[in-house]
Amino acid sequence: MEYCTACQKAIATIVVMDLTDGAVTGSQHVCQACAEQMGIAQPKLPPKFSAELLEDLLGGLKGGRSGGTRPRVEACPGCGMTPVEFRTKGRFGCPRCYETFRTDLLPLLHRIHEAQAHRGRLPARAAPVEPAAEDPSLLDLRRRLEDAVRGERYEEAARLRDDLRRAERGEESSR
Repeated sequence: MEYCTACQKAIATIVVMDLTDGAVTGSQHVCQACAEQMGIAQPKLPPKFSAELLEDLLGGLKGGRSGGTRPRVEACPGCGMTPVEFRTKGRFGCPRCYETFRTDLLPLLHRIHEAQAHRGRLPARAAPVEPAAEDPSLLDLRRRLEDAVRGERYEEAARLRDDLRRAERGEESSR
C-alpha cells in the first residue's frame, strides 16, 4: 500500500508508468483525486444510463409528463417506499411497489419490451403445436399396460408393451 506521490495523503489507486523503448523508466502512484486533477483519469460520475432509466421509470424526465407536473409522492403501503427513495436505491422495496407504481411502470415496460404483458418465450408467429388425437386402441393398450404393471403381472406387461410399440409403428399385432 503506497501513498499518493502528488498529495502524500491519500492511498494511491493508480500507477502511472513511464516507458522508454518498451522498458519502464519511472512510475508514479497517485490517488483518484490527484489523477483527475492531472487529467490522467476521468472523474467518476454516477452511470448516466441508470440515472436516466430511473428518472424515466418514475416519469421524472423533462417533458415526460404532460404540463410538467411533478411525479406522485405516494408511498407504497407495503414497505413505505416513495418514488424518490426508489430513484436513490434503484430497486423496489417489496412486491406491492409494482402495483403501487404501476401507472409509472407501464409506459416504460411498453417502450422497452414493446408490450405491457408477458408474451412467453416463443415468437408470436409460431403457432402452438396441438397434440394429434390418439387412436382409441393405443389408449386401451396403455391403460392395460399400466394395470398389468400395477398388478405386478410382468409377463403380460411385457407382451402389452411390445404390442403397444408395434401399434405405434403401425404394424399388425402378433396375437
